[in-house]
Amino acid sequence: MELKEAVENFLASILKELSFHPFISPYLNTSRENPPQHYIHQCEVVAKLALRKPIRVLIGDEIGLGKTITALNVAKYLENLKRASKILIVVPRVLVGQWRKELLRIGIPASKIRPLERHTIDFLKLQNFPEGYYIASMDLLKKEERISEIVNVPWDLIIIDEVHKFGYKTRRFWKIGKMLVEAAPQRNVMFLSATPHRGDPHDYIARLQLLDPYLTEGWRSLDRRQFYETTHGAILYRRTKEDVNKIYECREIFPPARFYAGVITAREDEAEFVKRLVQFLHSKLVEFAYEKNLISERVIPLLT
Repeated sequence: MELKEAVENFLASILKELSFHPFISPYLNTSRENPPQHYIHQCEVVAKLALRKPIRVLIGDEIGLGKTITALNVAKYLENLKRASKILIVVPRVLVGQWRKELLRIGIPASKIRPLERHTIDFLKLQNFPEGYYIASMDLLKKEERISEIVNVPWDLIIIDEVHKFGYKTRRFWKIGKMLVEAAPQRNVMFLSATPHRGDPHDYIARLQLLDPYLTEGWRSLDRRQFYETTHGAILYRRTKEDVNKIYECREIFPPARFYAGVITAREDEAEFVKRLVQFLHSKLVEFAYEKNLISERVIPLLT
């Protein structure tokens, strides 16, 4: 073997090994036209989750810190390691298009991005749900006749965006969460939410209990400082823009934002729209009050 060929083989082997490194693997073969920017706080999550089996985590970073890219970096890394081939992404319908764009940005071929809709389920079922990234809206999962078909697929990874909508008070979503997540503790699961704790400790802790089957105590006994400190950085990642600027990047990635409120006179068409909107909401409030038998002295002023 000539020296040149030996050196080429040696370098090729090094590059191959590096391609499996959590700091490198997710960032290979991204879009050339609009590649995503990667930050240290995102790399941190990929590196810390790389050795976990299964991955069960809630990413609760502030808005704008790239939770979507972070989750997809983890998904891409698991796919490269052959640990994930069927990936389900559950999002509000309004975000379906945005997630597809982000998948393309990180280098997932369009042929592997599969919309999961009422008109595609039967076709995908006949194909035994081939490998790929499936994007399903929360509206679809609310359909009782379809949820069992989706739950029974052997998903390797499930990503749920805006997971605060899956609370114990929203019974239908809560039931779906238990079927998808709690019923399969060996499954990789990532929750995403910019508002993981919305002032209700019962709701927040119950959501973490979906992720971690070992959190068996009642929520009241877990609602203490020690619990929040031990879960932070373990099954919850919550970083702020200030953390990124001062700790991770040590530079101003996110400049300070200033908001100014002003009062302006509405145009004639705008005023008409607001008037009709108020009338519509008023009519719905009246219907609801009568339907729920809520007519009382406290409610009557709202109906006039």
